[in-house]
Amino acid sequence: MLRLIDIAKEDGEPELEKAFWNTYHCQQNIVTADGRLYGDYCKNRFCTLCCSIRKADIINRYLPTIQKWEDLHFITITVKSCKEHQLEAYIKSLKGTFKKIINKYKNKTNEEQGKS
Repeated sequence: MLRLIDIAKEDGEPELEKAFWNTYHCQQNIVTADGRLYGDYCKNRFCTLCCSIRKADIINRYLPTIQKWEDLHFITITVKSCKEHQLEAYIKSLKGTFKKIINKYKNKTNEEQGKS
């Protein structure tokens, strides 16, 4: 974090420098008691501590719904962003690609079940 603070300072980015300092202090001032972590959290998206807390909160909110699913798979798809005027066609293309992936998986599963 200290190196990022130096870079923000060199680039003349005072707001980013302040955010990095907040993250530095967030990660340095953590107290553990009764199996829990306490501190003044910065809530910055680049703070590993705050991101882990945010992720746990999201998991806990969706967990009741996810536990009802029978065939559970987790997938992360990342793509480069596009220009606003290309967005509709881009989303349509992504949906088509995703359907192909799902169909390929279903076909493979059906073939494997037929062999058993």
